Amino acid sequence: MAKILLEVNHLSKRFCSDPKLALRYTIQDIFWEFRRRAEGENYLRQGEFWSLYDVNLQLKAGEVLGLVGHNGAGKSTLINLITGILRPTLGEVRWNTNQVVMIDNQSGLNAVQTGRENIYNKLSMYGVNEQQIKKNIHNIIDYSGIESFIDAPVGTYSTGMRLRLAFSIYTQLHPDIFIIDEALGGGDIRFQQKFQIYLRDYVEKGGAILLVSHQIPQIKSLCHRVILLNQGQVYDTGEPDTIIHTYNELIEQSYSQSIDNNLSQQANKDEDLITGEKFGTVKIEQVEVVATDGKEIFPGSQVQIQLTCHSQLDKYPILIGFALRKDELFLMANMTGIYGDQHYQIKAGQNEFRCTINQLPLLPGKYQLEVYVVDYDTHDILGRKGIRDQLYSFEVKGLADPSLNFSRSSKCLFHIPVQWE
Repeated sequence: MAKILLEVNHLSKRFCSDPKLALRYTIQDIFWEFRRRAEGENYLRQGEFWSLYDVNLQLKAGEVLGLVGHNGAGKSTLINLITGILRPTLGEVRWNTNQVVMIDNQSGLNAVQTGRENIYNKLSMYGVNEQQIKKNIHNIIDYSGIESFIDAPVGTYSTGMRLRLAFSIYTQLHPDIFIIDEALGGGDIRFQQKFQIYLRDYVEKGGAILLVSHQIPQIKSLCHRVILLNQGQVYDTGEPDTIIHTYNELIEQSYSQSIDNNLSQQANKDEDLITGEKFGTVKIEQVEVVATDGKEIFPGSQVQIQLTCHSQLDKYPILIGFALRKDELFLMANMTGIYGDQHYQIKAGQNEFRCTINQLPLLPGKYQLEVYVVDYDTHDILGRKGIRDQLYSFEVKGLADPSLNFSRSSKCLFHIPVQWE
């Protein structure tokens, strides 16, 4: 059984958003520290919030544990508690090793010193003796690929060059744990792949990694388990594919709620935008987008848009239009049924209308329709759905095989003419 190198038990951290109250609470907490109170209380005082609450995890030798979550989910707070930068309000961090190396996107290099001097200083800080550094310095420089600039101040390096040098230094260290905080996105693709090969070899030899990243491909390729944080708590834990799917759903749900709130607020502000005596005489009750073969919708599918509405007008000439949106925000296209002198005629009571799109020119994703019924003569809006109420949503599915998905979607691409100068 693999050795447990790191244990986090019921870890919690609270902060105060009011600076004056925060100062008062800090003094109170110091006083209670002198009174030898064991730990913080499990409640919030006025102005406080939980940045992290009741988090538990274990990291074993030979394991890569991923940590994902949106900005503000508590990842940085957790790392700062684990590394001892912050003290927990509740819970504990238990280390079963003292050989830990932290890698962050700041690289930890001195901008005034040269690359060569940074190699000596950084490795010396981690206990590597001078003789060993001299023996391996050529390998480090060669690994970084910045031989021409190794004696220039690091402050003149690009971000990618600094990270390449830092990663090259880390290859000479053999800790029990690497904590990598948003640091694998620097440098070119080849160097990233090169360093990831080193990390895989490191893990196979018994090393462990705690990886914090927004780079989903890195999480999928490196991690054995992933923890998803949301609002300071562990939302889910499991295999990378499962957690990434949950993570994407969580982001989409959060984004949709944000858009809904914005649309609702905007609708209240724009209450008088839609004018006309006859507005509301047609009530749109239902909108559906379905594949004509009765199956799921894919790129290039033949689809039918079905509209059901109730009218107070009888034998009245109308036009029907649709606005296609992405992410409930970005207008992609407008579609209007029947052009020129032709029009639909609506009757009093229940009405059903259908239109067909032979090849749907959309890639996989979620889309929304805003629907409106317009007076043919005056173009006044008689009924509309999708501004004050929720847009109708439909999903274009992707095929399991990416190459087949691309092949199918490419068949429905449309041509946009341009004029070259």
